[in-house]
Amino acid sequence: MQTILLILLLLPATFLKSTDNAPVSGSWSDDFSDAAAFAVNWRPYGFLATGIDAKHPLGKTVSGKDARPEWWQIVDGALRGQCFPEEKHPPGLRRAISGTDIRLHCRFKMAAKGQIGISIGGPNPIVERDFNVAGLHIRADGITAWDNDVLQPKGSPQAAELKAKGIWNRKFFYAKTEKVQIAPDVWHALVLELRGKELQVTLNGKLALTYTTLCGDVPKNDIGLQPGGKSQKPLASWFDDIRVELLRAKQ
Repeated sequence: MQTILLILLLLPATFLKSTDNAPVSGSWSDDFSDAAAFAVNWRPYGFLATGIDAKHPLGKTVSGKDARPEWWQIVDGALRGQCFPEEKHPPGLRRAISGTDIRLHCRFKMAAKGQIGISIGGPNPIVERDFNVAGLHIRADGITAWDNDVLQPKGSPQAAELKAKGIWNRKFFYAKTEKVQIAPDVWHALVLELRGKELQVTLNGKLALTYTTLCGDVPKNDIGLQPGGKSQKPLASWFDDIRVELLRAKQ
């Protein structure tokens, strides 16, 4: 026993750091080679162009088997997401995860006017719902970290007025943008790490963005993918080789 303790004490700091970065049980990957597994593991959702009114400004919400099949398809061994000009909000796709500190690897490509969206969900204490706690938008000219806050201070008369009207006290905002040129229609490698509240993004092997989230340190429920962009024609965004690693807490 004394010998084991002595070995542990003599381990170099670089080794201890590497064990902090090592994935733990619960990590998973998907190369989108199995359509049946995709249908089981991922949940599509979106907003149809029908049913738009004052209470549903984005349109009718659908998910699961009711989602449009054109939104998400496996094509040539990769995942294609599409958004359509008649719809007011891009569709999404989510898969469950568990753990607190995570690292997400993926490859993506997008059209010149397209957009990639990645989000991390969990019990958000700020907006008081299970909702996104961190996220990215990626376009041809940069990477943006976005976040969620309250519209009005909690406990204020203004917040009470929103609640009385049935309006969610939530504000989506772009928190930080880093300008970087991302070539369209070619594959890029992305690594997103969320450890505590600290978000770090690496693009094609180079550090691209860091941001301190408002509540990214909560336990995670799921990850989300999203196509996007503005065009008079359908826009496709592609994903492949997604790997999610649950990380050990730093010692």
